[in-house]
Amino acid sequence: MAVADRDFVEFVETTSPSLRRTAYLVCGDRHRADDIVQDALYKLYLAWPRVRRVGSQFAYARRMVVNVAHDGGHRAR
Repeated sequence: MAVADRDFVEFVETTSPSLRRTAYLVCGDRHRADDIVQDALYKLYLAWPRVRRVGSQFAYARRMVVNVAHDGGHRAR
């Protein structure tokens, strides 16, 4: 496993609970929140090399969660 992949796995393991809480606060549904976090983490993985270089990975991931929630039509009704 590459170093970047190990860093990403560690990041996901430590931040997933917080990202799920953020997604839940945005959408109001636990199952949708899980889907939102999964979509955001997929997009984050694709951008991970760039995000690692810039720093502030958690802030970037949290913003992605909010964006995915709003862009994906996962808003609370």
